[in-house]
Amino acid sequence: MKSSFLVLALASLCSGASYFFDGSAKVAGQGSEAHPYNNLSVISSLKLQPGDKILLKRGSSIPGPLVLTTSGSATAPINIGAYGNATKPKPVVVGGGLSTVLIQGASHVVVEDLEVTNPGDNKSALRGVYIYGLDSGNVKDVTVQNLYIHDVRGYMPSTTGGVISVGKYANASGAIVIEAAGSTTPTYFTGIKIQDNEIRSVDRQGIYTWSNWCQRPELAAFWFTLCTAPWYASTGLLVQRNRLYDVGGDGIVVKGYDGAIVKDNLVVGFNKRSKSPNAGVWTANSINSLFQYNTVSGGTTTSDGMSYDVDHSTSGTVFEYNVSHDNEGGFFLLCPYDKPTANFTIRYNLSVNDKTRIFQICAGALTGGKIYKNTIQIGSGLSPAIVTEDTTAALDVLFTDNIIRKEGSGTATWKLQDEYFSVVKNSFYGSINTYANASGSITEAPGLAAPGLRDPKAYYLLSGYPTLDVASDVVGDASVDFFNNPTAGHKNLGFYSGAGTKIPTWISNFDDSDISAWKSSSGGATVSPDPAGDFGNSVQLAPSSVFSRSTGTSLPFRFNARIWIDAVVTTKPVSIRVGSTSKAVDITLKDPNTYRTGEWQILEVLLTASGQSATLGGTALTTVPVSDKAGLVVFSAGQSKVYIDDVFVTGQ
Repeated sequence: MKSSFLVLALASLCSGASYFFDGSAKVAGQGSEAHPYNNLSVISSLKLQPGDKILLKRGSSIPGPLVLTTSGSATAPINIGAYGNATKPKPVVVGGGLSTVLIQGASHVVVEDLEVTNPGDNKSALRGVYIYGLDSGNVKDVTVQNLYIHDVRGYMPSTTGGVISVGKYANASGAIVIEAAGSTTPTYFTGIKIQDNEIRSVDRQGIYTWSNWCQRPELAAFWFTLCTAPWYASTGLLVQRNRLYDVGGDGIVVKGYDGAIVKDNLVVGFNKRSKSPNAGVWTANSINSLFQYNTVSGGTTTSDGMSYDVDHSTSGTVFEYNVSHDNEGGFFLLCPYDKPTANFTIRYNLSVNDKTRIFQICAGALTGGKIYKNTIQIGSGLSPAIVTEDTTAALDVLFTDNIIRKEGSGTATWKLQDEYFSVVKNSFYGSINTYANASGSITEAPGLAAPGLRDPKAYYLLSGYPTLDVASDVVGDASVDFFNNPTAGHKNLGFYSGAGTKIPTWISNFDDSDISAWKSSSGGATVSPDPAGDFGNSVQLAPSSVFSRSTGTSLPFRFNARIWIDAVVTTKPVSIRVGSTSKAVDITLKDPNTYRTGEWQILEVLLTASGQSATLGGTALTTVPVSDKAGLVVFSAGQSKVYIDDVFVTGQ
């Protein structure tokens, strides 16, 4: 009995006090739910304790800044979040200075369920959320999750005269900035989590880390003027499941960390306004960083403009299971400067239609690099350099077991002279200039299932092709491939380690503007440029239109398509029917939580005699069996405008 009372007492202590804020309240209250505060400046006078909550009313807007300098505890963090009717929008915190939300020197904090914005004229440093330590020692356990951050208009080179450092390094601008500053007390972060946030239209950075505690023998020389204190690495950074759109400069940047993990993030559109070098997801002056299952597209300009970057003063970096497509600058940047970039691994990634450079190497040496088992599709009209070097330093890199396929017009080239860059046993197919130092190359068709599409499953390998079961053994290889197949099962070239698959029954990607195999309601379907600005075309369905064709196969089969829904519609939502002559299912997208508007998502439907399943963007969908045996796939737009692309059917 005593133990029960003890548990209840501890639970009560951990729950803490709640302080309520409502920006729409005309009269300032005392912080209760019935009489909330209406000004965030009150927070500085609160005697906050571990487990306390700062709660903002859903559906309301309140001027910033929201500043927290008090720590919670490991078992009872201070929570900044929302209260009120769960059907109403997140509470909005607007501007208020350099940082709309500032967590300064505080540990054990959770910030969640807010909308954050910081509008401005792009002439000064502005941030959405700023996690900041100034001579603070170890700042621990800060989580930022489920925020909607948008229209943060901080300074950047294009708006302040062109100096490329503006908006990054110390005092950076962007949606979420994490900075360890000071010079007297070593300051670093432990256990920061940035997860499940949506970030739109921000300048300059999306998610950015910086530390003044950076100087070490491995540091590139030019950074010694940018950061001045000795190296104290931050640890335990986890950046996951964030979605970033329309970023003025860099997407996600890790600097000053040991063992950071960046995974399952989406970046659509970066380097949009900065007019300076920026990349999608990258790291500098960090060790043992892991980047996996990220997707980056829509990078503009060739001032960098690549999806991914292993930059200077790094070692032990791994990029695996990532997707890159439709980036002006290309796929990967390797940028060592005067100190070698060491022991990096780039494996099991997919690149589709990255335009200018597949791999670019800046000035400086590379040591212990491995680039292997990547699949690279280069579309018609593109002529990128596969590897281009801007250095005479030694490049100790193993480049092996990759598939590079060039389609249509244009020629892929090599701008590589270094004798230490070892190009061994790769598949090169299509109009690709021969690299004189390559050995063991396979030049027959690689057998990609549906090349040119942006669905990773379009790059399964077909049975009977020479890329199957011929890969070399690379020391330290991953245990699974992109699709979680064991790599020991089939030692294939490229990012797929499964068994050979069947040729798709049919493929439609609409780049040739041909929709003759499809039927549509009058005027309802038109071929149009990709709505995301990606290379090629898609089909646009007007509201109320229907678009269909025969699946052309019997059970079992897999149906894949990319779908873009313009807006949430609940009265007549988008629906899809997928069927054979013996079985069909309907999928109705009436729940807006099952899809996202204004972006591409992959729809996959699997039909077998004994069951069926469907996912959209990885989220499971409800399938309803219907009696229709016409053997069709039917897209019904409902009251929304819909785009369709990259459609294919494969027997199982």
